[in-house]
Amino acid sequence: MARVIAALVLAGCLAILGVAAWLYPDPAGMGTHRQLGYPQCSLVTLVGLPCPTCGMTTAFAHTVRGELCRAFQAHPAGLVFALATVVTAAVSASALITAKVWAVNWYRVSPTWVALGVAAILVGGWVYKLAVGLMTGTLPLVR
Repeated sequence: MARVIAALVLAGCLAILGVAAWLYPDPAGMGTHRQLGYPQCSLVTLVGLPCPTCGMTTAFAHTVRGELCRAFQAHPAGLVFALATVVTAAVSASALITAKVWAVNWYRVSPTWVALGVAAILVGGWVYKLAVGLMTGTLPLVR
């Protein structure tokens, strides 16, 4: 059963990373998701400011190309999540090959704290993106 779960997790990670590799990173640092047929971000359209996830797809696309500085500029949290996806793929591949599973003791690592940590990374990346945009004069966006 461990190998089945590892194979499913690995397939999911590779699908995400494969789509990111297929996409061309938008030079503006966000908007890469539009290549998938999604509309422009509503917050950008309404007020000219990026939402907390603006730039994530671009960050993933840069990360799979090894452009880590550009990924950070697109969205710092996107870089962190893309690298976490790569690490998860590697751990899943290891479990698939060896049938040895890494177990997390949730008594010591609370899922609530993990969720709060993920949220903090996301909000921190968004604040960074807003601060840099306001300091450089690239925000608000006029589209």
